[in-house]
Amino acid sequence: MLKRANKSSKLFRLTLASILAVFIVLGSVSGTHDVNDSGSPEEVILTPGLSFAVETYSGISSRFEGLNIREEPLLRQSSYNFRIVNGDREIGRITLTCQDLRQGAFLFYVESRNLAADNDMCRGRLTLLGPHPTAGKTLVYPDGKRVVGQSAWDYISPTQLISKLPPGIAFLDGETKSLVLGPVDQFKYMGNGVYQEVNTFPISVRRNPDRSEFSFPLADPNGGMIRFWGIIHIQQLVAWENESVVSLIQRADLNKTRKFWLDGLYDLVPSSYKPTHPQAFWRCPAQHVGRAFLTKASPFTYAIAVSSMYSTIRTQNRSGYWPTQPQSEWLAEEYGFGPNFYDTRFNTDAAQYLLEAYQEYGDKSALNAARRYADFLCRFAEQYAYRSKNGGYLVPDYQASTGEHRTHTSLNHLLAEMNFLYHMYLATDEAEYRDTADMMLQAVKDTCNEWIKESGELWYARLPNGDYGYQDYPTLTLNDLRQSQTLITRIYGRPDPDLTRLKESKEAYNRANGIPLW
Repeated sequence: MLKRANKSSKLFRLTLASILAVFIVLGSVSGTHDVNDSGSPEEVILTPGLSFAVETYSGISSRFEGLNIREEPLLRQSSYNFRIVNGDREIGRITLTCQDLRQGAFLFYVESRNLAADNDMCRGRLTLLGPHPTAGKTLVYPDGKRVVGQSAWDYISPTQLISKLPPGIAFLDGETKSLVLGPVDQFKYMGNGVYQEVNTFPISVRRNPDRSEFSFPLADPNGGMIRFWGIIHIQQLVAWENESVVSLIQRADLNKTRKFWLDGLYDLVPSSYKPTHPQAFWRCPAQHVGRAFLTKASPFTYAIAVSSMYSTIRTQNRSGYWPTQPQSEWLAEEYGFGPNFYDTRFNTDAAQYLLEAYQEYGDKSALNAARRYADFLCRFAEQYAYRSKNGGYLVPDYQASTGEHRTHTSLNHLLAEMNFLYHMYLATDEAEYRDTADMMLQAVKDTCNEWIKESGELWYARLPNGDYGYQDYPTLTLNDLRQSQTLITRIYGRPDPDLTRLKESKEAYNRANGIPLW
C-alpha cells in the first residue's frame, strides 16, 4: 500500500461538483439553491457552515454527471451523481443527496458503489466552520452484541473529539451548531432487498483554529457499497434533558440494530427470511421508527420522520402496497410463497403512518398515498376474504407475488386493517372505507367465541381450513382491540360487546399469567 507521503505529490482535491459550489441557506423559508461558479477550493457547500468534498489520490479523479432536484412541500432534495475514474476506466460511482427541510434541519447522504480501491485512495471530507463541537454521545452494546432495545448511551471522550470518533453514530453538540453523523457503513448486497453490513469505519477528526474536518473512506479493496448520512441544525438536535425523547431515540437505535437511508428505515432481517445474516438489514414496509418519531418535539426526530414519510410515499408500488422483498421461509414452506409478497400488517402500519403524517404535517401527498393503499385494501378484502356466517370479511394475512392468497387470517392483522379503514373514513368521510371496515368487524363478531381458548388466551389465527391455531402476541392484539373500541365508540356512539369480551378475556389471561397489559 502506498504511504500518504508518497501520494501527496499526486494529490487531487476534487470536488463533487466540478468547480460547482451549491449554497443552501440553512432554515431558509424558500429552500432556494443558488448555483454559482467558484474559483476557490472546490467543494459542495451544504449549509453556510458545512461543506463536503471528495479527496482523491494517485491518479483517481471524479467526473460530475449531473444534478437532480425534487421539490416537496416539506423539503427540497438535490442529488449529485459522479463517476470515479482511474485514467479513463470507471472504478466506481458516488452520489451525494441533500434534503433541506426548511425548518432548520438539513440532511445529507453519501453513497459510493463498487469503488474497489485502498481506503486512502478516495475519502470524503466534511468541513465544519466556526466553533468546534464540545460534547458528543454515541450508542454502545453489552458485550459488543447488537441486540434490539439493549443499546446504552456513552460519552465520546474529549480525545476522540479531536482525533477519531468511535465507529458508529455520533451526536455532536457545539456552541452554534449541532450534528448527528451516522455510521460510515460498508454493505454487501445479498439480494431481495437485503444488505449485509461488513464493516463500519471510524471518522477521523482534524481541527484548525476556525474549523473542524471530518474525514472518512469512500473506497474499500472489496468494493461493495459505503453509506454515510448526517444531519446538521443551528439548534440542538436532541434535548438531552427530555428523557422521553432521548429514550425513544435510544430504542430506535439508528446505529447497529437499524439503518437509516434515503429509501427508509432498515431493520435487522429475521432469521426466518431469505437471504439472512446476523448483520443484515431489510427495508420493512411498516417504517415503525418514522411513525414513532412523528409527534416528538425534537429536530432530530422530525427530520427522520419527514424523510421517512417521503421515502414511504416513493416506494409504494403501482398497485398501492409495499412488497416484502425477502422470502419468508415459513410462508414458503406453508403456502409456497416466494419473495416480494404482500404482508397486510406491515402495509397497514405503513399506510397508518402516512395518514398520521398528513394529519401532523398537512402534506396531501401522504394522504393520497394512504388513500391508494386503502383502495387496494378494500379491493383485496372484497375479492379474496373468507366469508363468515353473516358475510363478514376474514381477510388473508398475505398474498404472494404470483397472486396466491389462501393463507391464514390472524386477529391482529384483521383488527389493524379494520382500524385503519375507520381512521380513513374519519379523515375523508368516504363511506367505502367505513363499509369495508364494518364487514371486517362483522367477521370478528361472527367468530368471537372461536378466538377464545379455554384458558382465556386468544388464538393467533384462523387457518384456511377453518381451525384456529398458533400463539398470540402478549400485547399487540390487545392494544389493537382497545383501539378498535375507541374508534367504534366514536363512530357509532357505543363500544362493541364482542370486542369487549375478547379484550377482557385477553386482559384476564395476562393478569393471571404475569404478562403485561400494555
